[in-house]
Amino acid sequence: MRRRMRHGEEEADVNMTPLLDIVFIMLIFFIVTATFVFEEGISPNLPEPSPQDEETTPPPSLLLTVQEDGFVLVDDVRLIDPRSTRPVVEEFLASEPEGVVIVSAAPESETGTTITVLDQARDAGGPEAYGRITVALQGEM
Repeated sequence: MRRRMRHGEEEADVNMTPLLDIVFIMLIFFIVTATFVFEEGISPNLPEPSPQDEETTPPPSLLLTVQEDGFVLVDDVRLIDPRSTRPVVEEFLASEPEGVVIVSAAPESETGTTITVLDQARDAGGPEAYGRITVALQGEM
């Protein structure tokens, strides 16, 4: 005959420690004995650098900086009137046919002055030089 448990008696306690020990030992065993397969991916075909690319130099450039006072600074050397930009650009393009003209405008310079300088530079270079005349606007840092 089986006795019924009373409220005052202790219940049976299951000890889980040996089970957890075995699980961790098996986990360590499987990690140590596992083989890791490293598969190669696709290797990109990169172009080899050519010696021409390493030795190329940028084309000569003429920097026209439109200042806040309305004058144009040529290559940070001399100051000219915006309406006399055309002869300066013509002289530069005559000596450097592959040259590039950069028009840089200060943040507080007048828009009309910058457009005058740009138009004169484009007129001096002709239609074939339109791709070699660039405008850069300076911003506040």
